[in-house]
Amino acid sequence: MDFFAHQDKARRNTGLLVFYFVITVLIIMATVYFAVMAVLAFSTANKPHSVDFLSFHPQILLGVILSVGGVITAGSLYQTWMLSGDGSSVALQLGGIKVQPNTTDLQERILLNVVEEMAIASGTAVPPVYVLENEQGINAFAAGTSPQNAVVGVTRGCIETLTREELQGVIAHEFSHILNGDMRLNIRLMGLLHGILLIAMIGYGLFRIASQMPARSSGKDDDAKGAAALVIAMFLFGTMLLGIGYTGVFFAGLIQAAVSRQREFLADASAVQFTRNPLGIAGALKRIGGWKRKSIVQATYAKEASHLFFSQGLAAQFFATHPPLEQRIRRIEPTFNGQFQTTGIAKHSESDIVDPRTLGFQRSGSLESSSAHQAAVAGVQHFEANPKVAVDHIGNPEDEHILQANRLMQEIDPILVSEVHEPFGALAIIYSLLCAPEADPVRGNQLQMIFESAPKGIAEHCKKLLPKVDALLVEQRLPLACMALPALDQLSNSQTGAFRTLVRRLIDADRRWTIFEYALQRFITRRIVLRKDDGYEPKISSDALEKSFVQVLSTLAHVGGNTHAQTSFEAGWQALDVAIIDKIALPKTIDQDRCTLKQFDIALDRLANVDMQYKRGILDAFCACIVHDQRSTINEVELLRVISDALGCPMPPVLDLAPLDRS
Repeated sequence: MDFFAHQDKARRNTGLLVFYFVITVLIIMATVYFAVMAVLAFSTANKPHSVDFLSFHPQILLGVILSVGGVITAGSLYQTWMLSGDGSSVALQLGGIKVQPNTTDLQERILLNVVEEMAIASGTAVPPVYVLENEQGINAFAAGTSPQNAVVGVTRGCIETLTREELQGVIAHEFSHILNGDMRLNIRLMGLLHGILLIAMIGYGLFRIASQMPARSSGKDDDAKGAAALVIAMFLFGTMLLGIGYTGVFFAGLIQAAVSRQREFLADASAVQFTRNPLGIAGALKRIGGWKRKSIVQATYAKEASHLFFSQGLAAQFFATHPPLEQRIRRIEPTFNGQFQTTGIAKHSESDIVDPRTLGFQRSGSLESSSAHQAAVAGVQHFEANPKVAVDHIGNPEDEHILQANRLMQEIDPILVSEVHEPFGALAIIYSLLCAPEADPVRGNQLQMIFESAPKGIAEHCKKLLPKVDALLVEQRLPLACMALPALDQLSNSQTGAFRTLVRRLIDADRRWTIFEYALQRFITRRIVLRKDDGYEPKISSDALEKSFVQVLSTLAHVGGNTHAQTSFEAGWQALDVAIIDKIALPKTIDQDRCTLKQFDIALDRLANVDMQYKRGILDAFCACIVHDQRSTINEVELLRVISDALGCPMPPVLDLAPLDRS
């Protein structure tokens, strides 16, 4: 199943899930109403104005609906708000400790290496990684609401026990959840469950209060009887709410588990397709089956987050959030004989940090030279690559993309790779990437800006790194910058503000923005400065969508070259098949001087709010614009990747193995 089909299925599942939860809440409301009536009937049994249990009281029903609905809604919204945005909130609640990019722990370095290659291969920024240090079971999870704010977490048992190949299968499984929109659904599930759980918590509170209140009053007999009746009524009502709440949680959990099990099968299949190595994820599942601690997570918050995990996280559950291990393994390896892996902890070495499979990997053609790189930066290099092939692999990367990611990582100077994992070195590398070519006099001004505004020592460090940065191939520059994001994420708020300001000054130094500079500052802004989810996504009108689409399409057409701008624009417009745009007439291409990156950025933010069902058609139209002249520039491809990322559809690297389809 491709990315867009999976997103569509996830959207339908969300609607069905909400429907089931609404039914559950209505049943809870009805049960609470009858509980209130029972308590009122009991407490007024011997009074003149007694309440008949079977009588209908619309005022009481309305009060119950408002009260129960308010409690569940408030609890769900609060929990969803607490968990929304940066997935680190979930990781911290589970006891996770953030892995520092410059860690010296071998197992953590291997883990980061695998996460980096998966991120580069899938076209996402490298997410923060957390380790649940006190958990010896083999498990992992992904949390967040979008690829832009996702985190990956693993247990200590996972990185100690699994081989690199098996760990790669587990991480690929988690990236499938990140890419296919499962995380947002997970957050909604946790929020809804918490709202229902509040009913039980209120019942428990009433139960505790009633148990601590004196059953008799020291006053008159009537007062004593009234006090006793109040205590008994609170005790009964609290007990009923406790039972109703946990019964609601039970049935809501059944819904949660059913949805979760299906997503796990899909994520397993995606991981196999991603790595083309079924032995990796199958091996991890076999180790879980034979490991003495299985995949159990001991954290207090594990129950609420059980559906997030790679494998069953709780020792005892009335309903499983994951399919049985044997069933999952047989879907991957039909010849599985039922024997689990019982060998001990895997042995790791430094060689695990570089995947040996990539050593023999060769692509068609030769790598560009440094001089070719400089030409590419200027936007004049062309190559026969079909971006539509990469769009087809959105959310569905394959092993070729992992090989490409590993090759890129291996061919980057080891000193740069080492530096990019340190906050100090990451700052120097980002600033160096933004410096003009050596012969350009602007570079001197930029180095002076760095000397005046950057932390002490950064400017001198930049001078040492610049020759290595200058030698980078064009295809290595953006991945290297994305590898720096976890280290930059360690900056304080004031440091982040100063960093962002200096980045803008360096870009503005020559009074023009390149596509690479635009892409870099957008990644920095979205991943570090605005690492959160806005929650509400305003719907975009048909008129605003058309204007934004025309702005972005015009910019792409001009980036490809002025000679073919109009015909490329027309090709993109004709390829557009989106129902919410009224294509009665061909709009006029926006002039190049009005296709500024500022206008492009505004249009792109608006376009990001379009429904997922239309995004594939929009991206296909942009691809038609790019390939119309039978060539693709580096600038066009990088800009397409920025567009794809902004739409929430991270695109894997374009492999220049793929020829253009000239049919």
